[in-house]
Amino acid sequence: MTLSLLHEKPYSITLITPCRNSAHLLPETLASILTQSALKEGLVQLQHLIIDGASSDNTADVVQPYLQQGVQFFSESDRGMYDALAKGLQRATGDIVGYLNAGDILFPHAFDILEEVFQYPEVEWVTGYSTIINERLQITDTKQSPRYRRQFIENGYYIDPSYPQHIQQESTFWSQKMNRMIDFKKLCSFKLAGDYFLWTEFAKQTELHSIRSLLGAFRVHAGQLSENSDAYYQEAKSLARRATFREKLTRYWETRCNPLLRGPLWNHTLRISPGKIFDYQHAEKKWMPR
Repeated sequence: MTLSLLHEKPYSITLITPCRNSAHLLPETLASILTQSALKEGLVQLQHLIIDGASSDNTADVVQPYLQQGVQFFSESDRGMYDALAKGLQRATGDIVGYLNAGDILFPHAFDILEEVFQYPEVEWVTGYSTIINERLQITDTKQSPRYRRQFIENGYYIDPSYPQHIQQESTFWSQKMNRMIDFKKLCSFKLAGDYFLWTEFAKQTELHSIRSLLGAFRVHAGQLSENSDAYYQEAKSLARRATFREKLTRYWETRCNPLLRGPLWNHTLRISPGKIFDYQHAEKKWMPR
């Protein structure tokens, strides 16, 4: 997909927020979306779908004031987070799609950056820095996105506890073309690792590209599903295929050998990843791949 007409008309973006009894977490999430600079400048048509699992708190009251700002609210019983997410993704109409859990946030210029990067014809899904915030919205950790490999998504390398950089869902966005390829029935079957199911499905189709910028942040708070990291890993691991010998060699050379030797060694394994890294080039005043 290429969004070649984005400068001629506003592009559209769909965000899904699956939630249940999250009234205390939604205000910051909503504010981070609705105060996007691209929205203020009229560059974006927003569809924000809040898919609520029949909450017993005042979630509906919290959302009510925002219903005239591109926010849509659906509340009914569901079978868990990924059942709710699948319902939202099936309703998504945006050129670009992503999801943001209650409590998590976007940084103010995320939509602007996405608008520019998705104009490149090869871009179907992207991810930014991995960023963690605390309950006071203070950044406590951030990691730069590497040059990802499709093979390492498929064989589970990026979910391995020994790997320092995982694909962060809050910073990951994909095209409507990719969204139409999702097996929503299978997505509903996951309890914890539905995000990695999406990544493995997307990786079968095309490269994941990295953006060297802050797009979204994961908020650490009590009661979230990610607290059970061991169970997440076990469920995600069930999606991974066995790594080939060449992939194992490439993993070793990329992570452990002297950087000066990587170029020659890559020629004997998987070569450099075709995934792009987008940096902001100040001379050209735009985001460009390398």
